[in-house]
Amino acid sequence: MPGSLRRLLPNPAHRFLAVFALLLGLEVWLYPIATKRWFGAVDALTTATARIEHRVAGWIWADAALEGKQVWLGGFSVRIIEECTGIFEALIFAAAVLAYPTSLARRAIGIGLGVPLLYLFNLLRILVLLGVGRARPELFEFMHLYFWQATLILMITSVWLLWIFAVVRRDAPNAPPAA
Repeated sequence: MPGSLRRLLPNPAHRFLAVFALLLGLEVWLYPIATKRWFGAVDALTTATARIEHRVAGWIWADAALEGKQVWLGGFSVRIIEECTGIFEALIFAAAVLAYPTSLARRAIGIGLGVPLLYLFNLLRILVLLGVGRARPELFEFMHLYFWQATLILMITSVWLLWIFAVVRRDAPNAPPAA
């Protein structure tokens, strides 16, 4: 980290927030450019997410069906779009990991383990939404727009804190004792 940032923001927590905000801003600016350039990769991830959801739903419910990126469960369906892939959650998580003051190797471990974990959680989220939509369609909008959005924030924060305590501070010489 440049010395000027250390002088400007002597408090490590303030430095973290400044770098985190800067990285998020950079991601917001670059994301539309990147998705236009690599649309095929985003589309492939969206398609793969729909196929995985269909397969897992088929293990639980016999009436799961797939039409393109539309996953059906009985008479209820969800269309898997870019926002359903967990890309945004992964970007927020990556910004938090990259902003945290630790070695490049520990950051790589954080992103390498955290992003797949967030993707798996996102798959669980979609599966639950399918089940809710099938059994209680009147609850679907609440679950989708409010419950799971708050839960995703908690999941990102939880995975980030798990990384800090399990990877970053595990071998740190002055690490505080675990609670």
